[in-house]
This record gives sequence, C-alpha cells and structure tokens, in this order.
Amino acid sequence: MRKVFFILSVLLLSSAGVMGQDQDKKAMTLRMGEFEWLDPVKPSEDKVAEIIEVVKAKVAETATASKRFEVLDEEITKNINTYFMSEAFMDLSEEQRKKEIMEAMNDNTLFGKITKCKFTKRTSGAQGYTCVLTVKLDVANAMNNAEILESRSFISNFKKMIVKNTPEAALDDALQSMTEKMTDFFANNFAVFGAIDKIKDGDAIITCGQQQGVKEGDEFQVTLATFDKGAITEKPVGIIKVKSLMADGTSICGIKDGKDAIVENNVNKSQNQWLRCKLILK
Repeated sequence: MRKVFFILSVLLLSSAGVMGQDQDKKAMTLRMGEFEWLDPVKPSEDKVAEIIEVVKAKVAETATASKRFEVLDEEITKNINTYFMSEAFMDLSEEQRKKEIMEAMNDNTLFGKITKCKFTKRTSGAQGYTCVLTVKLDVANAMNNAEILESRSFISNFKKMIVKNTPEAALDDALQSMTEKMTDFFANNFAVFGAIDKIKDGDAIITCGQQQGVKEGDEFQVTLATFDKGAITEKPVGIIKVKSLMADGTSICGIKDGKDAIVENNVNKSQNQWLRCKLILK
C-alpha cells in the first residue's frame, strides 16, 4: 500500500505541477471542491447535475480569468487530498513534509452552493426563458477546509436579464451577469504567500511575483516561520514593499519596516525556520 501511495504521489506531483520545487513561483492554486444544490425547488437529478457542472465551469473560468489562480479540477483535488492523508506523506522526513506543506501555502479549495435557480418561461411579449440564480462561494485553506478564508454570495442581475430561446442559454446569461463581481472577488480578496529567498544590496528578493498578480507597490507582512512537530508558527518581524517584478517570477522589495530583524533572521535561517511573506490586502 505504501508503494502504491508513493507512485500516486509521484504522478500527482509531476502531472498536476502543484508541489514541485517552483510551486511558489506559479499562480496560487484553487482546488475545485464540491458544489451543492440547496434550492428547495429541485428538478430531476440529471438536470441538477447538469446545472451544477455548468456553474462550476463558469466559476472556474472566472477564477482563472482573475489571473490570481491556477484552477485544478475536482478529481485532481481528491487525489491531492488522498496523498496528504497517505502513509507515503506521513513517512516523509520532517524536512520533506515541511517543504511540501510550504509548497502548498498558496493552495485554496473552492466550495459552492446553488441556493436559488429558477427558470421562468415567458409566453407573451419577448418569448423564451429567464433564469434567476444565486450562488454562494466559500474559499477555504486547502490544508484545513474548516478554515474558511472568504465567503460571498452572487445574485444574477435581473435588470440586465435578456429573454433567451432555451433554459441553457438563460442560465448562461444569469452566470454572465455575475462575471464582473466574481472576477473582482477572486482577484482582490486572497493574500499571496511567498518567502524571502535572499537579501541583495539591501533589498529582499521574494519567491512570488507577476504570476500571482503581485504588482509594484504591493506590501507584504514578513514573519519568522518555524516548523516544529508538523505545525508552523509565525512571529511578525517587518514589512516589505515591491519595487520591481522579475521575469523569473520573483520580486525585488524594499524593506519598509523591521530591516534589522529581517536581515538578522535571513542570515540565521535554517531548515526549520524561514522568512515567510503574506500580501497585505488593501
């Protein structure tokens, strides 16, 4: 069994590309979790499943368009979760487990709830279908799905609703009316994480940048992260500000606050201690 899990983990790491050495230089990861139907009015099971898949696809498309996330489908999500609960993961050295946990620090899981989905058939005036849709999205820490980071409900814009020839087109119209607000939700409500790779000429070089939507002028809270007995604790040490974005996915940051502490802890960092950075949301 351990060997099977090990092979699974190797396949996951190579095909999904979510836990390799350059993970922190890729987009933040959004793992697609379960979407539920909560509207008391329920069509056939096949129709419910069809609508859920359409909604999930649109949400995933919007999250990708926000340029903040790389979206992984539900099957890959399940496989990754299986790996983290496997004997293969538990049998890794503490250093390797820390490394893989660090590499998953920009991972989130998205859960959805369809709380209302009502189709109306119009037989007078402009004939066809309209759809009123409400979708609630919960984004959780992928390493602890009980830790909800952000939650938001989206309601289709009735004023912009256009009568469509089919229910499928009406559903797409309802989703399209939410796109702008969903894009803003994904783009502006989730902190990017990275680490200080080195201090050069008085500036901090961090392991995240343009691939995660980091911009010049963004500020990061720097903490001294300590990994011990499978858990990470953090102590704030300073603030850095992005000066320029590099082609290799890193960023050059000026040290705005706590320079002495940042420099000292960078010199003294070890396998179990490093300087972690978290984007300060404005």
